[in-house]
Amino acid sequence: MHAAWRTMLAPVVPVAAWTASALAAPTIELTNVTSEAQLVAVHAPDALGIPAGQAWMTGGMAVGDFDRDGRPDLFVVGGGLAPDRLYMNQGDGTFTDVAAAWGIAAMHCGCGASAADYDGDGWIDLYVTSFGAPGGGGQIGTHRLYRNTGAGSFENVAAAAGVNQTSTAVSTGYSSAWGDYDLDGDLDLFVASWWAAGSGNRLFRNDGDGTFTDVTATAIGSAASNVWGFTPAFVDMDGDLYPEILLAADFNSSRYLVNDGDGTFTDATASSGTGLDGHGMGQTVGDFNNDGRLDWFVTSIHNDTPPPGYINDNKLYIATDAHQFVEQGTSAGVFDGGWGWGTIAVDLDQDRLIDIVEVNGRVSAQWGGEPAKVWRNIGGVVFEEIGAAAGIGPGFNGTAVAMFDYDADLDQDFVMFTNTGPLHVRRNDTVDPGHAIVLSFDTSTNPLLAPDGIGVRVEVVTGDVTQIRYLSGSPSYLATSELTVHVGLGDATAADVVRVTWTRGQVTEWTNVAADQAYVVVAPILPDITADGVVNGADLSALLAAWGPVVDGGQLKADLDDNGAVDHRDLARVLASWSR
Repeated sequence: MHAAWRTMLAPVVPVAAWTASALAAPTIELTNVTSEAQLVAVHAPDALGIPAGQAWMTGGMAVGDFDRDGRPDLFVVGGGLAPDRLYMNQGDGTFTDVAAAWGIAAMHCGCGASAADYDGDGWIDLYVTSFGAPGGGGQIGTHRLYRNTGAGSFENVAAAAGVNQTSTAVSTGYSSAWGDYDLDGDLDLFVASWWAAGSGNRLFRNDGDGTFTDVTATAIGSAASNVWGFTPAFVDMDGDLYPEILLAADFNSSRYLVNDGDGTFTDATASSGTGLDGHGMGQTVGDFNNDGRLDWFVTSIHNDTPPPGYINDNKLYIATDAHQFVEQGTSAGVFDGGWGWGTIAVDLDQDRLIDIVEVNGRVSAQWGGEPAKVWRNIGGVVFEEIGAAAGIGPGFNGTAVAMFDYDADLDQDFVMFTNTGPLHVRRNDTVDPGHAIVLSFDTSTNPLLAPDGIGVRVEVVTGDVTQIRYLSGSPSYLATSELTVHVGLGDATAADVVRVTWTRGQVTEWTNVAADQAYVVVAPILPDITADGVVNGADLSALLAAWGPVVDGGQLKADLDDNGAVDHRDLARVLASWSR
């Protein structure tokens, strides 16, 4: 099995031998390397171009390997009084701004950004929500879809693609997220809009030809109405392959939308026990108690003296069953994030427990200048706040936060953005961390799998602990993170089992996987139904067992042409690839 692992997983970042003396108490240290990394971007929002006094809520970014050199780069929104910037990772700990050369050093009232390869050409693209020209008071139809040409440039194709506008009534658009909700192999787009009256929360289906169709009305219906949307995410919360839509939203309007598998979603907010966050703004997903179920953390506003009946505070929804949650933010110790915005779930010390980072702030006497939060997971759904001890630094009005291993040492670093202020980069210098593996995904072998493996589910077993990861790009408030899966292994020098469930249902598995390496996971080719590395009788048997109409997604892995049935056309594909 280990040999098969090596053929499917090419180690791309060998790391020096792990030298920690013991794992008993890793010390999380987060070093400010902003100047050293030469990331000098400043967010400067234009209050005359961003309507309705919303300028103080903007400031986003997106991580992506835009030149495909194996290193994460960073796109930063300028805000209208400063240009957008594109920082290329030089591989020596520094970044260089190439936005002008790549054609995206625009002066516009940008808000949020997300990165993904929407057209499946191998190059990561950008979606940027925007209020339009500086001084314009908010212009409708000015969102940007930057298509990466692969030749060191971007072109804005938003209007031609049909995603430049989310509302016909108002200029609106905040965070965006990519995911393959219909499992056809291309990435769909959800854009959240805060101004509820503008009906701007939109689900765009990718039509596979460079264009999108607005399917909000037919797919979501009234559940998208009266929503003050901030942050969406596509995440398969119940393991049926089809991703749900999780939408953190203001004024008690967050939504938990279950994917029905037929192109529609059911609003399960009330029945799931979610939607209790009074002012949902940022969000992140992770299995915080290692029970095999994904949990949901939503940032909100903490007020020491809230009005009677006023629901506030961050919410930590711990899954107990399929689409069933118990809120444990207070008992877990993560309820007070100040005026919360962006957040990420990340195992900073690689001890096999997922920690939480949250940025916050608002220009006011009560909420201004509060430091970002770093909650260390100490087990038992209990966290301790260690931001100051870890070196997070003094407070600032943070909006977005994103993960990226910018120095390629396998641990997770992160970047925080400020409303009306600079970037802040924290290098993870944790003392005596656990071992780790990092996975990225090559799905170019299979056209029915979304680019870069978005939507894959990973299980990693070390001893008696099974960890679950889901690759969504970690959309949080106004930002997306690096498209990798990072798994801490504690004191284990190898993972006993690594299991990848692809979005069409194939499962590949390896044992005794060496720690302290980064791997590229190559997806099985389309006719390799059993994902064992060869097309043979096992695949033929699996196809014949699934013969007939696809029901509830159960035979997706054998429906090789995605026509809704396993039939003679799929059989022909298997036979044509025999022994490959």
